[in-house]
Order: sequence, then structure tokens, then C-alpha cells
Amino acid sequence: MGNKTTITQSISGKFKKILTFIWLFPKKEKSVYNLKSIRLPRTSGRALKILVTLIRFPGIRLLIIPILLRQGGLTRLRRCKVEDDPVMTPVHTIESKISSNTAKISIEHFLDLTDKKLKPEIVSGSEIPKKQSLYQPETASDFNSSYLEGKTNPVNVAMRFMDILRSIEESAVPLKPFVAWDEKELMLQAKESAERYKKGKSKGILDGVPVAVKDELDMLPFPTMVGTKFYNKKSPTQDSTVVKRLRSAGALMVGKTNMHEIGIGVTGLNTKCGTTRNPHHLDHYPGGSASGSAAAVAAGLCPIALGVDGGGSIRIPASLCGVVGLKTTWGRISSAGCVPLNWSLSTVGPISSTVRDAALAYYFLAGPDSKQIITRNQPSVDLHNFNDGELSGLKLGIFPPWFSHASADIVQNCEQMLESFKSKGVKVEEIEIPQLNETHVAHLVTIATEMLTSMQEHFKTFRQPFSLDTLLNLTLAKEFTGTDYIKAQRLRSQLIRNLNEIFKNVDAIVTPSTARTAPPILPDALIDGESDLKTLTELMRFAPEANIGGFPAISFPVGYDVQGLPVGMQLMGRPWEESLLLRLANCSERFFKRHSPMMRFSLLPN
Repeated sequence: MGNKTTITQSISGKFKKILTFIWLFPKKEKSVYNLKSIRLPRTSGRALKILVTLIRFPGIRLLIIPILLRQGGLTRLRRCKVEDDPVMTPVHTIESKISSNTAKISIEHFLDLTDKKLKPEIVSGSEIPKKQSLYQPETASDFNSSYLEGKTNPVNVAMRFMDILRSIEESAVPLKPFVAWDEKELMLQAKESAERYKKGKSKGILDGVPVAVKDELDMLPFPTMVGTKFYNKKSPTQDSTVVKRLRSAGALMVGKTNMHEIGIGVTGLNTKCGTTRNPHHLDHYPGGSASGSAAAVAAGLCPIALGVDGGGSIRIPASLCGVVGLKTTWGRISSAGCVPLNWSLSTVGPISSTVRDAALAYYFLAGPDSKQIITRNQPSVDLHNFNDGELSGLKLGIFPPWFSHASADIVQNCEQMLESFKSKGVKVEEIEIPQLNETHVAHLVTIATEMLTSMQEHFKTFRQPFSLDTLLNLTLAKEFTGTDYIKAQRLRSQLIRNLNEIFKNVDAIVTPSTARTAPPILPDALIDGESDLKTLTELMRFAPEANIGGFPAISFPVGYDVQGLPVGMQLMGRPWEESLLLRLANCSERFFKRHSPMMRFSLLPN
């Protein structure tokens, strides 16, 4: 009996110690981060043809589609709990803007501010002047100065542009940035601009500056084809609002740029119109869907191009091509004259060689448009502090597991830029964003449903005009229900609420722009296309939140990977506060040395 008591007391004592240890040991809280890497095999060539053929038959489709949807995360979306009421469009009130300046400065004031010389920064014990790089991209100011000084004129620039375009179109591995341009139209614009300069009546900084336009926006005299061969055979009756605004400033509208077919992918692959190549490495994708716009800017064919961003379509190609891409607050820039591929997500914005050119384009593009009610109630463009490199008092939010969910090269380059921001007074605070996985699926359901609706009259089970990968994506979109779409909008509401709470404590959220650098172009993809969900999710890992939430975001270059491919960093900010994102991105150029792409041209005389 004594033995039993002793043993019982001994076990009881040990059990108490275990309980005490468990109680006292620091508890590891369950992380709210739930984005996972996808390891699905890439499908292309014959396998993709077979898959697309099989899903056309109802019986087989019932077996295959549920598997694909489950792998895409739809089951998780359907099971998740969300209490918020649905928000169908990400409208933000003017009161969402926290920064104090509200009056729009004149373009002359902005140019005067940005022309001021900046003090050199001390980096690793040596002085690095602002934008000291291995090469200097040609900017809008460079064109304007060359015209004013008589070094060249818009006619010479237009002729040089056409000569380069002809040569690269005839090359063995064509860059393929443009799908439409017209010599007669371009020369007419150039001659009118040259005449204005000759008479001393220039329209200003953008007069005669080459600007390209994504083939999702109406621009006379070209039909808007959205990366297809069938969408529209007739020219629009008028320019889109953004094209009209640039024309009124004298910009040389050089042509329509290539894009991923109907914008439903983010690599830039297009088997119908030809695939744009990355100027940094011609065997790699430029990103999409604004592939041609980013490649044209990176290759030096224009300092500014227009894109449309519904799921990273400006920021992703900007990152992969080593240039700047700005996605503005939803409703900040008019989308009148833009093909309605996804009504509640897309935002028109600039892709540019430098942050200053992004700010310049933003200045001309933003503002109310009588043709579009969503643009009417917005604060004035505020660029007063654009050139202020002293960042004391600013706070950046970082969600560590999200920030580090990228390749080692990308994380390292972004961490270095974050340290540079800290050296200028920025403070970094850790944040958490719950249900990122569900948010990404909500974005997928929203964008795919809206695209399918937009393309409904062209979508047919048999004898359809789309490429294989586009057809596969649209077929999957048909399986989304009305309940799925409403659940997605409830998650949109929840995300907006969560981010607005975060933005009470931080000024912007920082992440890499993509989780990997430019993917290689595999030969079989160029013929029949490819379905590569793994690459898609890596390129889009940091993009959807800004789209579904309607928040502004910017991608800007911060380094290169071991292959020499560009790395981008992203900042997402409060509604209407593009100025702060531009200011931070502008400051980054003091710490970053740019490399010339493999394929790079100059339109100006040396």
C-alpha cells in the first residue's frame, strides 16, 4: 500500500511538473499567415490540349473541375466565416486621406521642386549621389530639354523610334512590345509638336515626349483588341480620357502595346499576338498583363507608358522589367474608354523609367472626369513633398511571414532598401493581416467572374477564339456561383476594414512586388500556351490586396537577382495618398544603382 501511495504521489508530482512547465513555457501563438506555396505541375503543349478538350465534355468536366477548383482554394473560401456585409466596389471617401495638403500644385511648381539638386547619401562609407547608376534612362525632362536646346526635335525622335521598331520586329527573337503603330499618324503628331517648339509655343514638359498605350485603352486610330485577334475590328469614335489628357499636353502617342490575352494572366504570354520579351533577358517573360508597356519603357522606346491594373497588371511587369509602376486609388484616374474587363478592380496608371516620370504622368492623368461618376469626389493631387528625402516620422508596416515569402534574392534586396529607408528616419512596425489566402481566392473569384461576364458573347464551348490557357481559365470561372461572388465581396469588405485599422498606425505597408523574378519562356508555351498556377501565385503573391481593397500601390526597382533580373519592392498606402508612395519610391533612387537592360535603345542624340 505504501509502495502504491509512493508511486501515485510520484506520478502525480511529475504530472504537476509537466502541467507547470506547459503553463509557464512561452506559448507559441498560431500565426494568422495562411498563404501557402503551390506545387502544382505546369501544363503545356499536348497535355494542355488534352485537358482543355476533356473539360468540354460534361461528364468528364464533372470529374476534373472540382479537383482544379479545390486546388485553387475555392473550398476554403466557401468554408470561411466572414461577418461583414458585401462591398461591391472599393469606394473610399475623401476623409480617408490623412495627409494635410489638399491644394493641387501647379506643374511649374512641381518641376521646380524636382529639379532641385539633392545632397549625396552616405552608403557603406562612400558618397552615392542621387541616381548614380551604370546607365541613365531617358526621361520626359531629357526630351523636353533636348527640344528646347535644339539638340533634336520630335520629328527626329519619331523617325528614330520607327527605325528601332522595324529592326526589332525583324530580329530573330523579336521583343514584340507593340501590336499597332502608324507611320503617317506618328509623323503628323511629331510635325505638329516640332512646329510648336519652333514657334516657342510648346505645351510644356510632355510636348513631344513618346508615350505608349496598353491595348486595353481606346486610342485613335487603332481598334482596341485587348490582346486578341477578334475583339474589335473598328476604331473607337474617340480617345479614352487618359489618352485625351496626354494628347492635350502634347505627348507623342506612339502606339498600342502588347498584353496578355484579355489580361487574364501575369506573365505576358500571348500565343495569338506574339509574346513580348523581357529587355533584361530575352528568354524571360516581362510580366503581365501590361507586358508591352513595361518592356517598351525598359527598352528605352518611351519614358512613359499606360497600363491597367486589375490584379497586379501594372506592378508585376514593372517589377520584372526593372521600371516603376503606379496603381492608384480606385476612382483616382478615369477608366472611361477602357475595355470593361473587370469593373470593380481595375485602375489605369503609368509605367515609367523613373519615379519622377511616374509622378509627372500621375499629375496629368488623375482628377475628376465628367464621363465617370466614380472619379468625381476625390481630393486634389498632392505632390508638395515629392522631393523631400527626410523621412523621419513615417512608419512602414511589415507582416514578416508575408514579406519573407519570396526568393532569397528578392527578400535580401528588399531588406536592404528597408534599411536605407530606416537610415532616413523611417520606423518599421510589425503588423498582421488575417485571411490573406481567402482574400486572394476572393480576388480570383471576382476578377474571373467579371472577365467571363465581359467576354460572354465571345465565349463558346466549341470553336471559340481564345487561346488554350485563356479558355481553361474562363471555363473554371463558369463554375463560380453567385454565392461565391457575394462571399468574395464580403471578404473585400473585411479586408478594407482591417487595412484601414492598420493604416491608423502605419503610413504604408511594404512587401516585395513579386515572390520571384522574371520566369523563363519555355519554347512549348509559345506555340500552344501554358497553365502554370505555381508561377502565377508567386508573381501575384503581393498584388491582389490593393486591387480588391481599392488602395494605391507602387512598384519600384531595388536590385537584381543572381541572374541579373530586376527585383521590385512594393508600397501600399492609404486611399488618395499616392503622393507619399511616390515620395518614398523617389527616395529609393538615391540608394539604388540601375543596370542597363540587355536590349536598350536611345531616342535622343548622345
